[in-house]
Amino acid sequence: MAKKKAIIPEDTEEDEIDELVEELLEDEEVESVYPKIDEKEKPEPSPASFEESIEEEEEEFEIEEEPRFPDYKYLNVGINKGLGENDYEISIEGQSHGFCNILVKHLLEIEGVNIAAYKVNNVELPKIFIRLENSKDFKIKDILHKGIESLRAKVIEVQKVFKKLT
Repeated sequence: MAKKKAIIPEDTEEDEIDELVEELLEDEEVESVYPKIDEKEKPEPSPASFEESIEEEEEEFEIEEEPRFPDYKYLNVGINKGLGENDYEISIEGQSHGFCNILVKHLLEIEGVNIAAYKVNNVELPKIFIRLENSKDFKIKDILHKGIESLRAKVIEVQKVFKKLT
């Protein structure tokens, strides 16, 4: 049902305008969309209750800081036997010269490693070549684990130095 728009002449006083607005609001259709609200029904919050409600909200929405764990990137590593008895070929997926170079340097410092080198090209996965001593006491997985742990320790040391600088 279409309603007629109320036309208010320009010379109408404020009291008359208020009466016209009240008449328009008395209509049932308008009330169903915009119900009447008495100002007496709205209790104004006292300053104490307002502060209490803020404190309650803060308690409810207090964000606890989650323990932060380091973001690890797991490597896809393949270990293959090389040409010699103590030669190994390790392929590492998704790594560059930087990672291979630093890993080889750490591997060379480990007891039992005679030779360590790497090769990176755009065709194949990066490969690290390792030759262990003739002793049967050295296992390739233990050597790689020691190399990675020493690299991790060095990275943590460097992170601490940078934190001190900032």
